[in-house]
Amino acid sequence: MDVYIFALIMFLLVAVVVMFIVISKQQSLCKALEKKVEDVHKQFEVVRHDISALCASGLGVDERVGGTERRVRSLIGRLEELEESDAFEHLQEFQGAIELAQKGAEAEEIVEKCHLTVDEAELLIRLHKA
Repeated sequence: MDVYIFALIMFLLVAVVVMFIVISKQQSLCKALEKKVEDVHKQFEVVRHDISALCASGLGVDERVGGTERRVRSLIGRLEELEESDAFEHLQEFQGAIELAQKGAEAEEIVEKCHLTVDEAELLIRLHKA
């Protein structure tokens, strides 16, 4: 019976030692996991900060693009108004007359083709003669 008690005590001692070893390993694994969780948390905070900065800069870009779109629409509207006005047609006639004068056309030809006065045609010839 003493042998059985001795064997039982030895078995219990071995079991306790094994339990301490297992607990020790579990504690070291737990510490390693806590370190990894801490590292992941730090990385998460960096990513969260970066996303926040990107969102803020995206809003600024969006505002600038919106402002540019409004200005372009305004300029297109002004250009359309200018094209519809008589002044634009008159400017086109002058441009055509200037090209004719640069090519050496006579005043009468410029008057006939571009609907300018003789004085305007002669002035353009003097200014833009080839």
